[in-house]
Amino acid sequence: MKKIKLFFILPLVIITLLSGCAEKEKGFSFVFMTDIHVQWESNANEGFTAAINKINTLQPDFVISGGDLIMDALNVKLSRADSLYNLYLGIVSNLKMPLYNTLGNHEVFGLNIKSGITPDNPDYGKKLFLRKMNYEQTYRSFNHKDWHFIILDGIGFTDERNYYGYIDSLQIEWLKKDLQGLNKSTPIVISTHIPFVSIFSQMRQGPMAAFGPGEVVTNSKQVLDLFDEYNLKLVLQGHLHEVEEIVYKGTHFITGGAVCASWWKGVRDGHPEGFVMVDVKGDDFTWHYQTYGWDAEAGKVVTEVGSEK
Repeated sequence: MKKIKLFFILPLVIITLLSGCAEKEKGFSFVFMTDIHVQWESNANEGFTAAINKINTLQPDFVISGGDLIMDALNVKLSRADSLYNLYLGIVSNLKMPLYNTLGNHEVFGLNIKSGITPDNPDYGKKLFLRKMNYEQTYRSFNHKDWHFIILDGIGFTDERNYYGYIDSLQIEWLKKDLQGLNKSTPIVISTHIPFVSIFSQMRQGPMAAFGPGEVVTNSKQVLDLFDEYNLKLVLQGHLHEVEEIVYKGTHFITGGAVCASWWKGVRDGHPEGFVMVDVKGDDFTWHYQTYGWDAEAGKVVTEVGSEK
């Protein structure tokens, strides 16, 4: 009798193991969409809706936004900023998969002095973003199918009320604790609006050109050093509206173009409106820049342009 039971149990165990391996091998996909700059002008709401429709047809497991969701909250009154947040939230509500939002500099409310907003305003700075997104903090992490994803807030404020690229000390301490709970072999993805590294200035101005503090995260090396013993696979970046990939010590730094390309005025340095599509298989990935056929001059989708590999 025991042999008969074993005869039936073993095939079930084998099938279960094979099924688990097949599921892991199957992998998953996700979208990184950055620099949307949605607004009521320039047909931006229609353009962003077209991008969301395209993402839904691709059926990724989830979407990460890379910041600069709206255009913009830095220099405007609350009524304008609030309406832009509502516009963004209304359009992304049509996504058929989860969305994780990264804070961009244009989400910061009333930071610039000319906005007329004072720091004692209850929505000043990053507080409006937190309220509208219903978040407790501007950074977080989550797991998906054996991969670990970290959403960072790389927006610092100067005494003169300008933004610059910076990961603050509280966030760094949180990051240390977040990493402590991980297996060192776990593949990790970071999303940051302002890039950690880029060759944008060098390519446009020459090899000796330097970045300004508002163009890159000024303490990115301090942050990256925390990952020395970890499996940091991918850093997804925005802000520059360029598509680029830098690979260093096994980490891919991908600047993800822009959903709005040149602020809804057409192609930016040869890169049309689009977003990054990432396909994960096991502990590796491939990616491409996916366009959605937007014609800025016509203010509508006119063709399926394709993708940049």
